[in-house]
Amino acid sequence: MNDPTTALWTLDSLTLDGHEQPRLDIPHLEITPGRTAVMGASGAGKTSLLNLLVGFEIPGRGQLINRIPRSSDRLPLFWIPPDWGLWPQATAREHLVAVLPGDSPQQQDTIDVQLEVFGLSERAAARPGELSAGQRSRLAVARGLVANAAVLVADEPLVHVDPARLEHDWETLVQHSSQQDTSLVFSTHLPEPVLRHADRVVVLAHGKVVAHGDVDTLYLHPPSREVANSLGPANWFEAPQAREWQVGSGAASLCLRPEQIVLVADNDPTARVLESRAIGPIRETQLELLDSGTQRNLIHLAQPGAPIPSRNVRIAIAVD
Repeated sequence: MNDPTTALWTLDSLTLDGHEQPRLDIPHLEITPGRTAVMGASGAGKTSLLNLLVGFEIPGRGQLINRIPRSSDRLPLFWIPPDWGLWPQATAREHLVAVLPGDSPQQQDTIDVQLEVFGLSERAAARPGELSAGQRSRLAVARGLVANAAVLVADEPLVHVDPARLEHDWETLVQHSSQQDTSLVFSTHLPEPVLRHADRVVVLAHGKVVAHGDVDTLYLHPPSREVANSLGPANWFEAPQAREWQVGSGAASLCLRPEQIVLVADNDPTARVLESRAIGPIRETQLELLDSGTQRNLIHLAQPGAPIPSRNVRIAIAVD
């Protein structure tokens, strides 16, 4: 079993060379057992970091210590690269057979189960060139789970999967890796997989770690507007704005998520609603302060009785 107190990888004073500047520049980072997301926009350094972790690239400077547990009966690591790494000559079933530890009837059943849960049973005899991008993506994940490694590293897994079955496949990936005591490290540019499936997150921007830690903590208390927006819809108030809009003391910047905000119409309004529209479960409301005329958009949950244009309100913070 993975020891949650021992880092799988430790990076110290590490850089990864690039054409004009380092692709990665990381003073210190530890990746621990469990589920870790590496997130950032395109070009942030996600693939570069994962390439380092799996040994596909080596740092130009600094130290990368690998402490993944080794045993005689289990692979230490399995990697799902961004191009899936599938073998063009092998069928879907042969991909799973090739990595299956052992060949007992019970273990062979694992192949049928994985083909079924990832919707590939009817395509078991197909080769990668005969599969859609979504099917190839699911096959790569199924193969990674069948390998039963101590750590599974996946670069943007399931990114091509149809939205109608995407969450099912994510749940399968997460549940099976948890049942196998497999630590999962995955990259993504979307907040949903991070918030739903990760314990910890490493946020990258321009090759640097701008935040890392517990997902719930960073979601509610991000250190910057950039990190706040990377984890989903956010209302960011710089310190003077927090004081002006009466949502904070003004001593520090403040992030308020949509579910933390309530617009209250009572006898003590501070702003008027200029425009308000629902966008699915979210409502975007344009407000104007009554005393100064300062305007801003506010993102909050769409609720029955939401404010309508021209109504005076004040911003209240919901308390759990």
